[in-house]
Amino acid sequence: MSRIPPLISSVIRRCCFILLLGFLLQERDAHADYLNELLDRADRLNLAERREWRTLLHYRSAPDGERVISDADDARFFLAPTGKNDPQAELAATLRAFFITKPVSADPQPAQCAFIARYRWLKTALDVDDQRLPPQPCVRFQHWLRELNAESVTLVFASAYLNNPASLFGHTLLRLNQRGQTDRTRLLAYTINYAADDSGSHGLMYAIDGITGGFRGQFDIQPYYQMVRIYSDLESRDIWEYRLNLSPLQ
Repeated sequence: MSRIPPLISSVIRRCCFILLLGFLLQERDAHADYLNELLDRADRLNLAERREWRTLLHYRSAPDGERVISDADDARFFLAPTGKNDPQAELAATLRAFFITKPVSADPQPAQCAFIARYRWLKTALDVDDQRLPPQPCVRFQHWLRELNAESVTLVFASAYLNNPASLFGHTLLRLNQRGQTDRTRLLAYTINYAADDSGSHGLMYAIDGITGGFRGQFDIQPYYQMVRIYSDLESRDIWEYRLNLSPLQ
């Protein structure tokens, strides 16, 4: 078998490199053009002012009444440096991040997966072309979704606990009912819980933080049987369940 002369081999490698570089530059330019198109479309539709976007980012009116501020305190929740107070900047940074396949910040997922609710809403609102902005595989999210296996949602209310003033008004959480769930297996379903983190507050400050909303809030997901064990078995609190009339999409 004859060998390719070194000069010809070098020329072939250089040609391949030039072709690959040209393809990458062309793809980058195409992404930049489509990003600018989406940014212009978002501005025309005034998406940053829409209720859906502000709900996704937990924005509310600031005390001065002239600007907004997000209730989210984790810096990883925002993609723009001023995202906590600037819905427009956060929307633009989010669209830019959707074109990047590398993980965002400390999350081991690309932005399309780390902020999948934003991605799905913006994709619908902007009528995103999958050929020009390809959807990225969200393996971790799909695994998590299969674990939840949710079919419907039940509102759960635990009554007050007399030995703890913090539970004076009871506690509310959501249970994600699984497909094929029965009365016997509902304890295995997952719950979405939001509660105040009062671990660092004591004495008078506990009362002050509780009245003024000084505690940090946190979300968590736990199996329902753990909540029943705490509220019913250990604290003897009544638990009321109300199944919500939500569509499968909701």
